[in-house]
Amino acid sequence: MSLSKRTVEMLLDLVEIKISYMDVSDREDARDLQVLERCRAELKALDHSDSATIMSFAGAPARRPGRPRAAL
Repeated sequence: MSLSKRTVEMLLDLVEIKISYMDVSDREDARDLQVLERCRAELKALDHSDSATIMSFAGAPARRPGRPRAAL
């Protein structure tokens, strides 16, 4: 599926508006902001070239392992 240049520009504007109104208050908001920033980067890549390569990423970033639980 290909998107027209006008559609990409509109989506980019919407993503940038969403980012500008975000108030990051917890980890979930921070994750949402990361996804929106990746989305903006992908849309900019589409906007600047017709044959842009889009990098795929997992829906959630990789989690760091926590400390091991103490045995009771």
